[in-house]
Amino acid sequence: MKKHLETSNVSEQAAEEGIVASLAISTMYRERQNTAFDATALLDIAETTAFIQATQPKEWAKLSKQFPGGEQEALAAQLTTLLQKRGTLEVLRNGVSFNGINLQLAYFRPSAGGNPEHQARYEANRFAVMRQVHFSTKTLDQSIDVVLFLNGLPIISIELKNHFTSQNVHHAIAQYRRRDHREPFWGRCLVHFALDDDSVYMTTKIEGKETAFLPFNRDTFNPVIYERFASSYLWDDFIDEDGEPQPGILLADSLLLLIQNYLHAERSEKTGKEKFIFPRFHQLMAVRKMLAHAKSNGSGHNYLIQHSAGSGKSNSIAWLSHQLANLCGADGQPVFDSIVVITDRRILDKQLQDTIKQFEKIKGVVTKIDRNTKQLVKALERGDKIIITTLQKFGFIGEMVKLDKRFAIIVDEAHSSQTGENVKDLKIVLTSDEQLRVALDKDEEEALDPIEVELEKIQKARQRLPHLSFFAFTATPKDKTLELFGTKDPTVKKGFRPFHQYTMRQAIDEGFILDVLKSYTTYKTYFELIENEKAEGEKEVEKLKARRLLLEYVDQHEFAIKRKAHIIVDHFTRKTAHKIKGQAKAMVVTHSRAHAVRYMQEISSVIREQNLNYGVLVAFSGTVTINEQKYTEESMNPPGTGDIAEAFKKPEQRMLVVANKFQTGFDQPLLHTMYVDKKLGGVAAVQTLSRLNRTAPGKQDTMVLDFVNSQEVIEASFQDYYQRTELEGETDPNKLYNLKYSLEKMKVFSADDVAEFVDLFIVKKVPSEKLQPFFQRIVKTGYNNLAAEHKEKKDYEKLKAEAQDKFRKETARYVKQYTFISQIMTFTDTSLEKFYLFAKLLLKQLPYQKQSLPLEVVEMIDMDKYRVQEEQNGSIVLAKEDGTLTPSPDDGHRGGKEQEKEKLKIIVHKLNEEYGLPFEEADRVINAIKQKLEEDDALRSAFKTSDIDHLRRDKLNRSIKDAFLNNADEFLSFMAKTETDPGFGKFFFSEMFKWYSGTVKE
Repeated sequence: MKKHLETSNVSEQAAEEGIVASLAISTMYRERQNTAFDATALLDIAETTAFIQATQPKEWAKLSKQFPGGEQEALAAQLTTLLQKRGTLEVLRNGVSFNGINLQLAYFRPSAGGNPEHQARYEANRFAVMRQVHFSTKTLDQSIDVVLFLNGLPIISIELKNHFTSQNVHHAIAQYRRRDHREPFWGRCLVHFALDDDSVYMTTKIEGKETAFLPFNRDTFNPVIYERFASSYLWDDFIDEDGEPQPGILLADSLLLLIQNYLHAERSEKTGKEKFIFPRFHQLMAVRKMLAHAKSNGSGHNYLIQHSAGSGKSNSIAWLSHQLANLCGADGQPVFDSIVVITDRRILDKQLQDTIKQFEKIKGVVTKIDRNTKQLVKALERGDKIIITTLQKFGFIGEMVKLDKRFAIIVDEAHSSQTGENVKDLKIVLTSDEQLRVALDKDEEEALDPIEVELEKIQKARQRLPHLSFFAFTATPKDKTLELFGTKDPTVKKGFRPFHQYTMRQAIDEGFILDVLKSYTTYKTYFELIENEKAEGEKEVEKLKARRLLLEYVDQHEFAIKRKAHIIVDHFTRKTAHKIKGQAKAMVVTHSRAHAVRYMQEISSVIREQNLNYGVLVAFSGTVTINEQKYTEESMNPPGTGDIAEAFKKPEQRMLVVANKFQTGFDQPLLHTMYVDKKLGGVAAVQTLSRLNRTAPGKQDTMVLDFVNSQEVIEASFQDYYQRTELEGETDPNKLYNLKYSLEKMKVFSADDVAEFVDLFIVKKVPSEKLQPFFQRIVKTGYNNLAAEHKEKKDYEKLKAEAQDKFRKETARYVKQYTFISQIMTFTDTSLEKFYLFAKLLLKQLPYQKQSLPLEVVEMIDMDKYRVQEEQNGSIVLAKEDGTLTPSPDDGHRGGKEQEKEKLKIIVHKLNEEYGLPFEEADRVINAIKQKLEEDDALRSAFKTSDIDHLRRDKLNRSIKDAFLNNADEFLSFMAKTETDPGFGKFFFSEMFKWYSGTVKE
């Protein structure tokens, strides 16, 4: 007895009783005894009967007439057959018909303003919770801890464990996996939950040992709930991370919404297999919270959703689109007339259409704009409910359409394009003149210059408008994205936060993406530069530019790329090629198109030299000219390559060399290793390296070899986006006035010039051939006369070039800043809009010649020695804390800082000090080996008499080993390096072979 008293309130049975008791007293629920369940029909037929009698008496009367006295048996038989054929979800959504009888098996919440009869039927839904349900006619002793029923149909099974009894959620998962997956009961339920007092997991399909369970937790570890299980949000109301009350997931209202609007089948394009989708916790909460806010607050609000890769964004957007299209406010009227989804992803187009088709009974709900602008115009004018298009198409509409409607705009990937001019075009198209007048708060009678009115409208259209709501999704929000779409938060110092987040940390912890920082190796480059005969050692050059150019010279040196190519191929061969069941692929990230061309050449050369069968592709835009030779993707890739992303899917293509392509939005799950030879930082580092994080069967890890960036830089970049990203502070719109003033005081143009431009461009709308002479006059009289006060000085041309460079950069700065700041302004000032239009067109007319200074510096320098060696090898571990960004701190004023000068020889000396290593031993050994080989007559004879490559290589290899062994004491450390570092050994042998082959030819 004492033992029972000690364990009774912490047992699994007690926890089970707690769940059942909680649900049983909630709306529409009741507790049912397990004897009410028929394991043959897999129904609680008495509940189904009670539901139909209460909600559809006429149909029940038909049933009674046809099957007098045997109504329940006939109903059970028909339902068993139809459920087996169509599935529970289809039957609940669309009902069943047989023998002239039409039955609904569930009623969903009517839209606002629905009739009272529909509401009464909705409230008549009968949910039941049943304990220890014996579900099998074969193994009578087996039971499920808890089963939930809707109108007599089983919809959810639950296996429950308790830490107090030394069992946890993984024991519950194991229990499901041990069960016979052929039992029909599993297919009747919509979802199966395994849970303990702390954690919740779910699956929609029981497949024996292969059953895949997904976490259904609020975070990696569920937050503590006072006096309740941390997992109680599943069956009870809870307070979310924003302090807002939320209904428990399994409560009646919540479950009916899930069945009506979320659950669907998704067919894999690759396998053709269909899987049943139940939303993950963060997907459900994000959509639920956005809908609730829009319902309560109407249109005119922005929502930033920071969801990591692996979050299932496509489904989140599909669910949100469908429900926003049907969302009504408290007044019973639709909150939005149309939903516009901005995306460039074909996958989302198809997935969105397929998903919504399952929810809607009306055809043509989704319109995909895949032809031209006219198609978009017609869709907008018709008021199509969901329109999928690209942002660019709005730029071509102009005045073709003016709409007096409310729009929800869902942005598939929020990035810099939504902070620029493109989004202004979208807003203007989706805004009527009346809406702009109301937003400007102007009286219709107020007499104003019509040009000023037009400019005010354009400027107001850039700002937040009451009839447009933006729902922007991104994993890596920049400061501008947070300020435009984020939520103002008093707890963040004058700042913004995402409306909802599913963090990179949680996605990694839950296994939806891989941690790309777990194996991160950095290399450091050491070199020595010497001045050649062209050098002017006393010549003074701009220190920073000269330093950057010299580092670029080293980086692009033929020997440097050759050495790195050997390291890459060797690493891929030894460490990567066998991964993912021998299917692993790699990406080489280079910092320029010329770099990509050279890497492609050298990697291909090494692969041929070593008789490897790895296919290599290269991706870069346009044409690259090196030593008067032109290169394109088409000319460098195998014939018939076509689309590179598609070609890279082929098993034989194992490596992809890229320059500014495929570093964002590229999804290749077999990509395992990345070789980085490009400066990365901030969002660019996260987006580039995240190409590796996709999961695939057999993919357990990733690797990065970085020739440029330190682990510290990469760690700092990822830390900002590891958890929630916040923006501390906000941009001061008055910065625009300071930028404008800085340009005006340079006296390239006058106020009269701006006024004349407004007259030509806005009032008279003259064609471009008349505008061009206007700007050319400004270039000739203003821009070309900059620094005129220094005309008598010998360095006048240089001062003039610097002044022009400054003016051009400041003009570009105003244009860029205006496109962003104009969207966060809460006032209108048409002088800023006029100046923006003027500056934008003037910028296009300013002549620009890339400064060659101090390119001649490179011609005065040779690289004498070079070495690249492993520096850091291991994991980069991030702190579990939110990231904080800050907006640009400057106020728009910028001083003309003089570039510091330095003598060329001093710059070279400092670089050698910083990057140099003692090279004497390597130089001495290589020179000694070369001398030995030159004295080896047998070797020379073998090279001259044989043209079979592998015989020459074998002979050279033996001669090199002999040379080492004859001087073992002297060359021991160098010889050991060639053996312990296979990459170095292969590289050393390859270079010696090329050198010796050349000497024999001579």
